[in-house]
Amino acid sequence: MARSMSDLPESEAYRLATSPSHLLHRAEQLAADRFTQLVGDSVTLRQFAVLAAIAESPGLSQSDLVRATGVDRSTMADMMNRMETRGWITRVASTLDARARSVRLASSGVTLLAAATHHARAADAAILDALPKTKRRAFLNTLTKLAKISDEAAAKADREERKKAKRTRKERAKKKDDKASTARKPRR
Repeated sequence: MARSMSDLPESEAYRLATSPSHLLHRAEQLAADRFTQLVGDSVTLRQFAVLAAIAESPGLSQSDLVRATGVDRSTMADMMNRMETRGWITRVASTLDARARSVRLASSGVTLLAAATHHARAADAAILDALPKTKRRAFLNTLTKLAKISDEAAAKADREERKKAKRTRKERAKKKDDKASTARKPRR
């Protein structure tokens, strides 16, 4: 009978062949390789995902794109700069949030996305074709569930970060008020 990871004693060697995180990483490498084989070097799988997210919801902010794609904030900022320099996207001040910039596809981004979409679908099909037909839906459902768990964890972290920032602002304002009231008190 096969043992699960939780059944293994701590003293046993860590085996990459049974590590879900390592296997997911390898699966992501396969997906990126298949995509690159079909699309070429014109756009990476991550860039394609960002372009597709922008096309799906034009006007998203970079923070919205982080949530939609799972690309981390610093990587997204670098990607946005490169994509804007290449003329794939445009960024303008958001009408909803003065601190944010609204992202849209530029005409060359639309063209690039259209050219790569067929190949992205073929790359997805190649990955699914590696699985038995009876396992494909379960595989997609599992990936969808994992992505949802990731989204929920990211949303929780964002809420906690906003609460912490709010507390910090309140503490700074209180210190400033305390300092100002101390300065106004007459000396005896």
